[in-house]
Amino acid sequence: MELHQLQCFIAVAEEGTFTAAGLRLHLAQSGVSAHVKALEREVGQQLFERHPRAVKLTAAGYALLPHVRAAMDALAAGRASIDGLTGLLHGHVAIGTITSISPRSIDLPDLLASFHRKHPGVDLSLVEDTAAMLTQRISDGLLDVAFTSLTEETARGMHVRELHRETVIAIFPPSAVPPRDDEVSLSELAGHTLIALPEGSGLRWQLDRALRRASVRARIAFEASDPGVLVALVKEGLGVGLVPESALTQGDELVGVQVSDLPSGRLGVVWRDGRPASAAATAFVEHATSMYAKHVGQQKKS
Repeated sequence: MELHQLQCFIAVAEEGTFTAAGLRLHLAQSGVSAHVKALEREVGQQLFERHPRAVKLTAAGYALLPHVRAAMDALAAGRASIDGLTGLLHGHVAIGTITSISPRSIDLPDLLASFHRKHPGVDLSLVEDTAAMLTQRISDGLLDVAFTSLTEETARGMHVRELHRETVIAIFPPSAVPPRDDEVSLSELAGHTLIALPEGSGLRWQLDRALRRASVRARIAFEASDPGVLVALVKEGLGVGLVPESALTQGDELVGVQVSDLPSGRLGVVWRDGRPASAAATAFVEHATSMYAKHVGQQKKS
């Protein structure tokens, strides 16, 4: 088997078409098809069902895919070990993030830039998705690491490094602040129209669980994955927002009130069971941890 055959096989399996795989690998569609056909001759089995608009893995393709991924991971690790002899790290780290992370909690642009300065030979890519989809992408091997909310749901089957803790607050227009403005309970919020992050986000999962535990039925009328949009909806008088504390700034002219029976949100970096898939991904996790470990320690003490 040749390296190009394995690369094309993985690309077609992940992209779903020969055309998309060719764009990803900077190869002509005919070249990708030729490499896959050569691999099929090598293993003596058809690996894809060809359809007019897409391709699907056959049973033989599904059986082969994890072994090919393992071989490519091993090759990347071997290259990284050789690079380690010269002190220069190479490779690629595929990173995911939830939309709701604010630079005031985890400054991703700064983190990515500082890692790139330290390891210029490592290529980085970044995509946004929900917490649930990010962990699925990691399980499928499409991402190396992800920055996400840490809950029992999102952390299941993942290795986790906590980087940040943050209070989740209810935000009110000044005219609608409750009489006891230092704290509010979920039962007190039940009479309001609520504005919150959508299902699939870690904080929403935590909110829904807290509502069930408190036996509270709440009406969540507006959802948005960007906390800034939630704040804007509250400004327009459409309801009470439930957002991370960092989403509220001094110029917003809104009042943030702590929710007594809603636990703090936890943000961190997650990856598949075992060590990260490559030396580059391992170095990235260590870099992120070193930048934010001190903040987590201070938050736990406070």
